[in-house]
Amino acid sequence: MNAYLFASVITVSALRHSNRFYGAEKIPQTWDSCSNQIVFGSSLQEAHRRFETWLKTPAPDDDVSEMLIRKITGAQFVDRLLTESGNLPLDWTQVAQQVADQLEATPVDDFEQGYWVNVDQAVPAGRSSSNIDTLQNDVAEDIRSGLNWSPDKKFFFVLSVLAPLPAGYEADQAGAGENEDRSPGADLMGIGELYTTFPQALDKEAAVLIRARNSVVAAWLWRRYAANGPLATKTIRIDPWCEAINPK
Repeated sequence: MNAYLFASVITVSALRHSNRFYGAEKIPQTWDSCSNQIVFGSSLQEAHRRFETWLKTPAPDDDVSEMLIRKITGAQFVDRLLTESGNLPLDWTQVAQQVADQLEATPVDDFEQGYWVNVDQAVPAGRSSSNIDTLQNDVAEDIRSGLNWSPDKKFFFVLSVLAPLPAGYEADQAGAGENEDRSPGADLMGIGELYTTFPQALDKEAAVLIRARNSVVAAWLWRRYAANGPLATKTIRIDPWCEAINPK
């Protein structure tokens, strides 16, 4: 059973309570959202079907009247867990338990994990520090001062290896936001608007699970792992752990 990282952008219309008048009669509302999920399956196609089925199944208390799937993208996870002490076979059952224990003990807004860092710029391809101590010194002060550098505290990071941006992205980005019609029947948002608003939905060539003290170290571990392979120079981004769709 393989693991895949999927992301979607959807537009949903549903009846919801107004923020100003909660408890009053529900009113129609429309909004865009992006969801990330880890999905298990024997192939990318099977995982795609499972993700789409999950996406179209509303929560019991949702009064969804219409849903438009604007984009779905998925990529297979590398079959190794990258860690500071070595790369290990991925045991997803064990990882899920470790993540659950960690999330229970970690504040939701834990700044020191470093999800706010643009790791593709902080740890560029082709320039690799020799070790973590050197890496810490190589990173700009305004970044490293906000991160956890204690080796006794580790977090799970989901790293995406991004595919090249589609043709027309730059031109379309200039017109992002011009289409204000957010109804499911409206034209699809442009490429630039979609990727600017929901960068998680960028097309990916691979996904990687990493356990490290911060996002910069996680990116550094990936750069070292991929150094001699075809993904070495690809753009990367890091996101927090996302829920997994049960493989059964």
